Amino acid sequence: MNFSSVIGQQQVKEKLLLSVQQNRVSHAQLFLGPEGSGALALALAFAQYINCENRTETDSCGTCPSCIKSQKLIHPDIHFSFPVYKLKSGSENPALSSDFIKQWREAVLANPYQHINDWLDFINAENKQGNISADECRTIIHQLNLKTFESRYKVQIIWMAELLGKEGNILLKILEEPPADTVILLVAENRDLLLTTILSRCQIVLIPRVSDDDMLDTLLKIHQLEKEGAMKVVRQAEGNYREALRIINSHEEDEADLFKRWMRLLIEYNQPELLKWIDETVRLGREKQKRLFRYALEFVRECVIGQHSGLQNSFLHDDEMKMAEWFIGRYAGEDWEELRRWFEEAHYHIERNAHPKILFMNLSARIGQRINAKKVSLAGTR
Repeated sequence: MNFSSVIGQQQVKEKLLLSVQQNRVSHAQLFLGPEGSGALALALAFAQYINCENRTETDSCGTCPSCIKSQKLIHPDIHFSFPVYKLKSGSENPALSSDFIKQWREAVLANPYQHINDWLDFINAENKQGNISADECRTIIHQLNLKTFESRYKVQIIWMAELLGKEGNILLKILEEPPADTVILLVAENRDLLLTTILSRCQIVLIPRVSDDDMLDTLLKIHQLEKEGAMKVVRQAEGNYREALRIINSHEEDEADLFKRWMRLLIEYNQPELLKWIDETVRLGREKQKRLFRYALEFVRECVIGQHSGLQNSFLHDDEMKMAEWFIGRYAGEDWEELRRWFEEAHYHIERNAHPKILFMNLSARIGQRINAKKVSLAGTR
């Protein structure tokens, strides 16, 4: 993968390029960035760059034998470790990344911005938890102690390194004192789940969310969206390119429609249909529910801005605008603050496996009581 294929992140790219040009490549680095920021994509681009035979100051050439193999994820000196599960329950055979390398190549080539859930779905993990086992750690050590086949550097990429758990202790010595010309790139989203002993042995490369400008540019040029639609995706994705792809490719009822239907049922005080809506939403799963609450928070934000300066620059579409105008005409400052807090709390509890049906029933009751207290009609909501 070339650096030019990674969305945005220009400052991070420049830092990585400079480390190679100054011959100051750290032997153990942690690429730490939130979901959809491109941490894995940057690790792939960096691995390709350091072994490129004709690299420039800004990128790998993309055409030399080393680059061609790197782009196909088949370079013999670039190794991958990632969360997997035992193919046979109860088997004595260890769970190794090499058992899934074909699927790994296919999944990453299709989307280097994938999430752990995407990967586990891709390999049909079902309810099994993926992890990076002690046997995998020992395999890493063995591979890195072999001579290189073709290039100067041996590169080990460990994706979702937070899933090493305590097994990460096995890697401490090689992280601290690897063989010559060895580069170990850990890729992670959650710093808090990494052992402090691993953190202390790595140079940390912080990767921010994708900027709105870079996201918009990609959606317009690569995905060829209309500007209005692209701007809406940018606002909803919040710097997460994986989420942007999901929104673009989604054929389900989107979060805006789901939210509008919910609010209308509360305004109408239509209890039978509201219970049906809750059951439907529960079946959509936690990821969709979290996206619904993120949209709800965006909606509240737009309403607060609209109350002070109008909705003319809002990302909301016409039908969403009508709903926003309905609320703006009846809600004041502390009402918005309460709604914001309720949606934030709901998102927090869904993330921590709260019972979704109870959560939606309780939240619907709260919002419904607040709406009913305003004693308003349905005018303007349809």
